[in-house]
Parts: sequence; C-alpha cells; structure tokens
Amino acid sequence: QVHPPPFPLSLSRMETWILLFAVLIPPGLVSASWNGTIGCRKIRPPPDGGIRYPGLTQEQIYSIEILPVAYEIEFVCRVNRELEGPRVRKCLGNGMWTDMDKRSRCRE
Repeated sequence: QVHPPPFPLSLSRMETWILLFAVLIPPGLVSASWNGTIGCRKIRPPPDGGIRYPGLTQEQIYSIEILPVAYEIEFVCRVNRELEGPRVRKCLGNGMWTDMDKRSRCRE
C-alpha cells in the first residue's frame, strides 16, 4: 500500500521525493491520486524571464515533469526587465499552482 509522503519535507528529502515522483509517474500523467494529487506539472516562465527551482540541480529540473505539493517556484526576469504579477507560485494539493488566474510577465 502506498502512503503519501509526510509534509513539510526538508529540502534534501524533498529532492528525494521529486526524483521518486519523476521515476514513478508514467509520461503524460498530470496527476495521481492519494486524496487529490501528488503534485503539479512544471509551467512555462514568462517571456524574457525564467523560473528558479530551489534545491534542484539543472539536471533534475530538466528531467522532472511533476513537482510535489507545497513546492514553491520563483519567476525571475532578465536584466533591465521587471516582473509584473506574482513572483512566487506554490503547488497546491489539487494539482494547480497558486495565482494561475494572474499573469506574470517581464516588462521593460
């Protein structure tokens, strides 16, 4: 029987769970259920911007598709650009990111 991971996780344990999720989740699966979902799909950064994934290596960022519930990402903009809209988004238990109804974009 599979049990959900205990949350909140320490950063090193969170990395372990992220890698586990990446290995166990079949390609194309958006969410799996344990009373909801186990995480959120990666989202695209704003044009002229990027996303910071705290605690993950570049290799991990490229190899995973699903981030765990409660994981936070941060939008960043290139030099001479300023972020308009939410800077931080958090993965919710329903498989959605916070503030998805608000656009984040990089402005000159």
